[in-house]
Amino acid sequence: MTAKDNNRPQDNAPETKAFNLSSTQKVLVGVLGVSLLVMFVSSFYYRMSHPGNRVEFKQQQSSGMGGGMSASTGESMKAIRKLMDKLDKNPEDTEVLLELADAFMMIRSYDRAQKFFEKVVNKEPENVHALMGLGMCYYQHEKFPEAIGAFEGLLKINPNDPMAHFNIGIIQKYYTHEHEKAAIHFKAVIDNPDAENDLKASAKEELKENEPH
Repeated sequence: MTAKDNNRPQDNAPETKAFNLSSTQKVLVGVLGVSLLVMFVSSFYYRMSHPGNRVEFKQQQSSGMGGGMSASTGESMKAIRKLMDKLDKNPEDTEVLLELADAFMMIRSYDRAQKFFEKVVNKEPENVHALMGLGMCYYQHEKFPEAIGAFEGLLKINPNDPMAHFNIGIIQKYYTHEHEKAAIHFKAVIDNPDAENDLKASAKEELKENEPH
């Protein structure tokens, strides 16, 4: 079963989806570079896979991440507690807010991550990191118009952002069923000389499937 059949499961409430993977939802984590086991050390992709499709999230390392966090939930929670202590001392610290949002993303607590991304966006409407993360949180909670809005915010900053174009295309193709609009975004990825090859290949495949038979 794929999303191309337009039969997304309706019994997965957003709250459940934020913490647990259903049988038709997987999260594939691909790391750019060699540090597969060390999260946040290098840029990496969250590959979010609904049945038959995915939305991409490229997350950049924050400048003050230190030694990184363990992939285990226990170690992540320890790191989160330390970050919360830092935030208590300076509630407006953008770097800490982003680190907390990233940490909650890592344990798939998207509702909590969303709150911190929103705080950053409210302070810094053009913060690319926060807009991308916020779009992913909205996507996970099936708030598709809001997700598109967050990714469109990235395009206002950089009209050629290939990740934002791809994400909007996926949502419009599979969820809001705006196929002509989706095709425009996939073409933008394909025509972008700076887009990574695997993203271009995915956009070509999505565009091909959009074509009438």
